Amino acid sequence: MSPFGTVSHLGPHTMSVADAALMLDVLAGPDARDWTALPPPPAGWLADLDAGIAGLRVAFSPTLGYAAVHPEIATAVEQAVEDLADLGARVDPVDPGIADPLEITTGLWFTGSWTLWNMLTPEQQEVTDPDFAAQAALGAELTSLDVQRRIELGSQLRQFMERYDLLVTPSVAVPAFAARAAGHSPMTPESMLGWTPFSYPFNLSQQPALTMPCSTTRAGLPIGVQFVGPMFADAVVLRAATAYSQLHPVPRPPI
Repeated sequence: MSPFGTVSHLGPHTMSVADAALMLDVLAGPDARDWTALPPPPAGWLADLDAGIAGLRVAFSPTLGYAAVHPEIATAVEQAVEDLADLGARVDPVDPGIADPLEITTGLWFTGSWTLWNMLTPEQQEVTDPDFAAQAALGAELTSLDVQRRIELGSQLRQFMERYDLLVTPSVAVPAFAARAAGHSPMTPESMLGWTPFSYPFNLSQQPALTMPCSTTRAGLPIGVQFVGPMFADAVVLRAATAYSQLHPVPRPPI
């Protein structure tokens, strides 16, 4: 399994929890070509899917302490958390005490873009996506010191998760919006990822996270709830998703 965590999205047009577990069984095999690969887990990811969540210590953070969340999303996710409590989880409304790590995420992204940009020929640079060119330009102004705050963030979240088996948040902060063409707005961290403040913290901290539908807006757009586990606790995340999906089955698309 990759040390960067497992991020899955369960929706009406993707996969079930069991499908995700089977996929992890395949992906978790180590490969000598990947120096970051970990040993495989002692048991398959399907082993404890139906163990339930009674007694699990669940932290519910509706904003992570910094996000502005659309009210329809906030209400739906709060109801999903009440459902977890009904299933026997011990829910504690609490924020993990982190600052918004948006600039850490985009800093890593932009410095990576700058590295790739310099591997292109001038002719290739001329035909790149305008957003990629803008990201590379921003990355040229950063140093490794600007993005190493990731270490502090990871330590904070790891210590926070010593008290909890699961952290629950909304999946995203706003209802779904229309796809935007490259170059639609000036490239800034906010325009790039401001709508999804609940995903990039856990990409940075290497924690497994899974999102699944929990409701819809009045306009019929999907609303998701996110389950986040401690590092390497993918099995707990899958268990929680299984328990929730048994209470609210995810519709499968027609074949």
